[in-house]
Amino acid sequence: MDKIVIKNLIIISAVLGVILGTLGAVPFIGIWIFIASFILAAPIVMVYLIMDSKLDLTTIENSIITGAITGFASSILFSCAYSIITALVFNFLHYSNNKILTSIIINSPIWLSIVFITFIAIVSATINSFSGLATYYIINFIRDMYEKRHPHNQEGLKYE
Repeated sequence: MDKIVIKNLIIISAVLGVILGTLGAVPFIGIWIFIASFILAAPIVMVYLIMDSKLDLTTIENSIITGAITGFASSILFSCAYSIITALVFNFLHYSNNKILTSIIINSPIWLSIVFITFIAIVSATINSFSGLATYYIINFIRDMYEKRHPHNQEGLKYE
């Protein structure tokens, strides 16, 4: 993979992780956003980069590596953003939607938080690598179905 593609993956995954981590602190939708970021971060970033013509998935290995990088980066920044917002809300507003998790975030030493965030990021990278693989197969399936229905467009679209 190209360094520019990896840089784009990390930047877009980081932005997605921060946005989802910020929204994850909302009381009733936070768990759904966490699950969605755990499973759907790679397909969202991959489809965005493919539509922006910055990523071309040619092999299965590229899709797995892309999913793993996306899952790891977005999970790290999701956890950091969520931890910071949860700690700030608890310290200033004295409110917590999950007392146990807030207690762990506020009272644990920094090294334990780093280990926990890294563990969650590795699990997210594994799940998102599978999601990236599934995205690769779904995109190829859609592309094959389109080519079967439109056999005259195999060279590409020509505008006149």
